[in-house]
Amino acid sequence: MEKTSYSFQDCYAVLENGSLRIGNAVVERSWRMEGEIPAVCSLKNKKTGKEWLDCGKDADWLCARKEKDAFFHEDFLSGKPRSLRMEAGSDDDCGIGREHLKAAVVLEYADCQLRWIHRIYPQTAVLRSCLQVVWKDGLGTKEQEEQCALTEENPGEKREMLPAMGTQFYAPEPQGDYQDAFPLAPLHCKWKSVSFVDRTDDYDNLVHTDHGIFNRRESRYINGNLLFAEDPLDKEGLIFIKEGPTPLAYQGKVKADFYVKGNSVFPVGWGFDRTECSRAGALTAYGSSVVFWDGERGNASLALQDYHRALHSFSEQKDAFVMSNTWGDQSCDGRLSEQFLLEELEQAGRLGITLYQIDDGWQNGTSANSVNPGGVWNGYYAVNADFWEVNPLRFPNGLEPVAAFAKSKGVRLGLWFSPDSSHEFANWKKDSETLIGLHRRYGIAAFKMDGVKLTSKVSEENLTKLIQQVLTETDGKVFFNMDVTAETRSGYYGRIHYGSLFVENRFTGKFGKWPNYYPHRTLRNLWMLSEYMPASRLQMEFLNVARNQELYEGDPLAPAVCGMEYSFAVTMCANPLAWMELTGLNEAEARVLERIIPQYRQVQSDLLSGYVLPIGEEPDGTAWTGFQSVKTEDKGYLLLIRENSSEETHRCQLRGLADCRLKLEGILGDAGQRSVQVDGEGKAAFTLPGAFCYALYSYQVEKSEE
Repeated sequence: MEKTSYSFQDCYAVLENGSLRIGNAVVERSWRMEGEIPAVCSLKNKKTGKEWLDCGKDADWLCARKEKDAFFHEDFLSGKPRSLRMEAGSDDDCGIGREHLKAAVVLEYADCQLRWIHRIYPQTAVLRSCLQVVWKDGLGTKEQEEQCALTEENPGEKREMLPAMGTQFYAPEPQGDYQDAFPLAPLHCKWKSVSFVDRTDDYDNLVHTDHGIFNRRESRYINGNLLFAEDPLDKEGLIFIKEGPTPLAYQGKVKADFYVKGNSVFPVGWGFDRTECSRAGALTAYGSSVVFWDGERGNASLALQDYHRALHSFSEQKDAFVMSNTWGDQSCDGRLSEQFLLEELEQAGRLGITLYQIDDGWQNGTSANSVNPGGVWNGYYAVNADFWEVNPLRFPNGLEPVAAFAKSKGVRLGLWFSPDSSHEFANWKKDSETLIGLHRRYGIAAFKMDGVKLTSKVSEENLTKLIQQVLTETDGKVFFNMDVTAETRSGYYGRIHYGSLFVENRFTGKFGKWPNYYPHRTLRNLWMLSEYMPASRLQMEFLNVARNQELYEGDPLAPAVCGMEYSFAVTMCANPLAWMELTGLNEAEARVLERIIPQYRQVQSDLLSGYVLPIGEEPDGTAWTGFQSVKTEDKGYLLLIRENSSEETHRCQLRGLADCRLKLEGILGDAGQRSVQVDGEGKAAFTLPGAFCYALYSYQVEKSEE
């Protein structure tokens, strides 16, 4: 085998002498490539010198059937590959991610091409991989004819019930759906799994964890996008990441994210089978990544943040904004008109809102959520060829006057959009042309992607193509708000790094019947998600707290009791979403926002560009809690939040700080402290004067005098 090598900065991929090596200055991985299936050889932290894999013959408790397989799928890989080569070059994933080396090992089989794609990022302890199957021309025709495309009438397996979180015991060995293999060498590793739940209209407990130790006689399936492995003797660890949806949206025959047997970890589940691939032409399996960390346990959180930063580079325009969307007051599309939007934009400019999103109803066609009857939730073009034209009755002058007025107020415009899910997003090209046209004509900066219903891996592939096409044709000037509130969608670790996550639909009263908006519940979800997701890619809502007060009568945690400023403050470590009609605010509440939003905007980008992590207690309405944005080793931001707690002073565990004194600069809230001592355990005492108080500080470690 002739040597083939590629490099980008410190990243490299080398194929020679029957082996494959990929890595950079800090990590490296290798495989043997002589057989029909690549066999794992090494996984090394070059910074510490630690070898993580035991690939010796005495490792007999590993997966017995295919002891050291890097991947295997009997439905595709029949026979031996006819040829092997490698292609590579630098890539930035449509301008969204950090520039990196993308290397594809190409294995040619009789009826398909397998592309084993690796992404290596400069100076970053992250190795990503995925498998792509490309069906060869002229093959699979019969299967295409026999297998009709899934539609909304034939959606495949429905998942109405939430699959069990955590682990499934006494699991039989997976049959043909390995993605990778990690026969771990350390004998005393601990593990922790993290699973997520979307469909936030129905579920409000979004993060679930489980933990244990590796044991040579145990086998289990694990549902969860994240699996942490820690060697407590060396204080080092790995994070295995399954780049796919939550269990609510598994596609194909996927039943779990990981299979663990003994000391071996196997990411499993491609998300599709041979039949689906043959009719699609090419499909990309759910991805599999590994992240290294060492030192203190808290470094695992920072390493995970580095992974997210590699996939999605922070952008002030796309990742630091205050958005308004009228749907939260539940008028639906009933008030949409040119005059209404001009009044809303006037208020948006006054308050300091940076992005105004026009939700469902701007378009000519009628959705199922409209106040008008007869609407649909997909198949839009079949119902009305001009579905995505601007509604001529509500906007007889088009959106030009609205767009011009928004620009004059320094407010960017966003639009709601529902890509056509029918026939596995067969109309993705039409949809992409629609969005590109709206951007070019009206300067639309962001699109809220709603109504998404993934019925197969083909549908996911087509939706991704839609997004990538828009990003490419607009030079990355458009960004997306990926709604995860309902239906079957890509969750938190699927292919959603192209935008931010529109997390929740909360209301002060569900059409006047029942309330489900509480600031502490919004805070709790942000607090729990921010340990594993960049806060800069989460949109968290604050509502008009004066609405529907009668529905909260006697409730000590009611929005009106918390107040407007506090309700905004709990969202400051994400991208705040004014889920309301701005013109519906009373003057007192409007003045509060008019005062604090511009002050917040002065630091928002700097705050969110740091490593934003939860601190304090888990929010429950009575806790001391908050967030820390780590900018460098000696500076950052603190958001301290006192819920309805009787405790005036609280000792809070900080991240990455110990035995030092912090100089504090107050920005917003009851930020009266000027300094605080951090003890040897990383704890510091903070004071807030009453319930539903907060303080936003910047901090700097004071230099000790020699």
